[in-house]
Formats: sequence, structure tokens, C-alpha cells
Amino acid sequence: MTKPIQGAVALLIAVAACRHETERRPPTPLDHTTVGVIAGEVRFAGTPPAPRVEMSSAKECGAQHGGAIDAGDVLVRDDRVQNAIVAIEDGLGDRVFAVPETPVVVDQRGCLFVPRVAAAQVDQPIEFLNSDALAHNVHGTPAKSSAWNFSLGLKGATRVLAVDAAQPVIPITCDIHPWMQAYLGVYDHPYFMVTGANGQFTLRDVPPGTYVVEAWHERFGTRTATVTLAPKETTTVTFTFGGG
Repeated sequence: MTKPIQGAVALLIAVAACRHETERRPPTPLDHTTVGVIAGEVRFAGTPPAPRVEMSSAKECGAQHGGAIDAGDVLVRDDRVQNAIVAIEDGLGDRVFAVPETPVVVDQRGCLFVPRVAAAQVDQPIEFLNSDALAHNVHGTPAKSSAWNFSLGLKGATRVLAVDAAQPVIPITCDIHPWMQAYLGVYDHPYFMVTGANGQFTLRDVPPGTYVVEAWHERFGTRTATVTLAPKETTTVTFTFGGG
């Protein structure tokens, strides 16, 4: 083996060892006598845009929805925004968090992704399921890790994957039925939540500190807020989209 090749091999081994060491780092202990809560809601001011309504090109899909399919991209009730991801974007430093073993499940049901918006931690299992009696596929296009594109051809078919890096929200489509769209947020910590119909979120067990918190929505964009959390404090923040 020549010296240049030996050097390259040594470098690869060192990088792999370093990566393995990073993966083996134990979770950073939390002082539960000081952790607090960041809570609040996501709102829309004014009249929200009309949701996208798609006509199914597959008769089997249209039959489940009377022909028209509401994409679910604008869910606003009483000025509260559903399907916004709220997450800490900065301020946690080099803390390490345990990865949940319970999978995040994204179904393909009624020719829609259910839920349309989901979130997971880095390396957490994500299970894709097909509950329809027709073929779908799952095509994810992450910005900072490898894309995936696989078929779920039968009812009950499943496939589990994990995303190895935190990154911008990942768009997911079904190439067979182009109106089918989903989004997946991936974070290297547990401080995130997808809002429900009431637009509310609660991030628990947050260490004291100053954080940048972001609200993301597929149609409305992003809003950020800087939040300083004192020991054992509950602090609230409201994100408002719209309003010109």
C-alpha cells in the first residue's frame, strides 16, 4: 500500500471513529429543578388564503372525497393556525438528547398523507404506512441528507426510515398522485410541536436560557421570536401570520 493511500485510509478511519464517538455521546443531564416551559399559540390575522382544492385524477381517490380533495394546506379556525411546526432553532448549545424509540407514523389514507405535517428527532424511526387499497409511493427530498423514493404498493405495506441530520422542513410527495403532499420537520432535540386545531403549543422541560423559537407553516412561511427563560419559569409567545 502506498503512503498516499495509507494516509487516505487513516483519514477515513479517523473520520469514522470521530463520527462514531459523536453518535455514542450520552445525553446531557437535565436539572429538573430548573427546567421551564415555553408555550403559546400560532394565529392568523385577517382573512387567510383559500385552501388548495385538487381534483383527483384517480377514480378510486375521488370516490373517497366526492371528487374534490381539500389539500389541508390552510387550516385556520377562529384565527388559530393548525399544522404549524413550532421549534427551538437556536440556544441549546452542544447539548445531546436521547432519541425516542417510538416511531412517528405517517399514513397514506384516502389518497392523502395523514398527518400532513409531522416532526421527529434525528435518527428517530419514521414509519410510512399505506392504508389505501391502491398503490402509493413516498418521495422525500431532504436538503441535508439523502433523498428517498420507494413504493408502498399494497394496503398495509409499511417502511421505516430515519433522517440522520437536522435540517429545513422536508417536503414529501406521492409521485403517483401529485396532489398528495406532506412535510416533515427533523430536529436534533425534543423541543418541537405541530399545532392542532387550537393553534397551541407547549415545549416542556426546557433548560433556562435564551432561545430563538420559530414557527413554520407551508403556506404562510416562518416567524421567529427570541425567548429568555428563567429557572422554573413558564413563558408564553404568540406567533402571528398574515396581517399584511
